[in-house]
Amino acid sequence: MHSGTLESIMRVTVIFRERSDHARGVHEFIELVERRYPGKRVHTLELDSRSGAAEATLYDIKRYPAILVTRPNGSIAQLWEGLPLPLVDEIGSLIKDD
Repeated sequence: MHSGTLESIMRVTVIFRERSDHARGVHEFIELVERRYPGKRVHTLELDSRSGAAEATLYDIKRYPAILVTRPNGSIAQLWEGLPLPLVDEIGSLIKDD
């Protein structure tokens, strides 16, 4: 297991609309990721919030929900846009050794 500092940890962020048809599935997905990879946190951003809209613009995200995995320097490691959501193991392969 890698014992890196906070600067070496990949970040997983889900950008979506809480009041949408896909919100329940997004919450279930987040729960599965966090259960399968204890100690890992999936960050959420409401698309209609200032920070959510800014993040979507910064990474040129056009379809939602969007799952963004970023490196410590902010560059994109992986981006999934729209449905279907990726497999939990696809996220896990990027974050498991942080």
